[in-house]
Amino acid sequence: MLLSQSKDALNAAMIVGLLAGLTILAWLAMLIAHGQEDSSHLLLAWGAMTVGMMTPSAVPMITTYARVAPQLDKGISVGLSVAVFTSAYLALWLVFAVIAAAMQDGMQRLFLIDDRMTFVSPRLSALFLIAAGLYQVTPLKQICISKCRSPLGFLMGAYRTGYKGAFFTGLLHGAFCIGCCWLLMCLVWVGGMMNLVWMGALSLLVIIEKAAPGAEPFTKWAGIVLVALGAVLLVTPRSDTLMLDIFSSLCRSPV
Repeated sequence: MLLSQSKDALNAAMIVGLLAGLTILAWLAMLIAHGQEDSSHLLLAWGAMTVGMMTPSAVPMITTYARVAPQLDKGISVGLSVAVFTSAYLALWLVFAVIAAAMQDGMQRLFLIDDRMTFVSPRLSALFLIAAGLYQVTPLKQICISKCRSPLGFLMGAYRTGYKGAFFTGLLHGAFCIGCCWLLMCLVWVGGMMNLVWMGALSLLVIIEKAAPGAEPFTKWAGIVLVALGAVLLVTPRSDTLMLDIFSSLCRSPV
């Protein structure tokens, strides 16, 4: 029993270390891609950003999968199965990144997004903030986030044996994760992809609401705050008040 627990702890530590390394590499890739004008670098930036932001929030699910998989399927390599599960999860997020990059490229051509990768119009930022805030309390959001908050419960219902099963389960987790966080990711355009304060705040929001104990009220309060910020931007003329000046400074500060 103790030997099994020690092995699980060692596996979890190794997985966390590898995922931390992947996260760091993704953030570095995003920094390198920033400032390049062509669409390939934009796609790289979005791909790296999704990996960098969503990998940490998936740590509880991935470590739980590593613990459960050998108990439910004796005929697999745990390391390979975890790699397949994680790759499928991230692959679905990379599909989202392709779509988001294409949307951004189109909005830049329409002069809706500036060279800092932020919305030109504060009104447009306001609408996205309000939409993201309202989505926080929708039934779809609650269904999706409930799967992310309960890794063991999710795996007991979704687990499939074999490496194909690991891929399917990873895709399913990715689908629920996207359903939970897609609008929060779009808020990148409110503060700017290279605003590390804003990006860090969004990453922390995702991690807390998915992984923190007792985070159910936090999700709803976060929605209220987002709607309130959006309302301020919507009704207040640009740079007319100190509050808006501070908010704009936070969201648009250079790296």
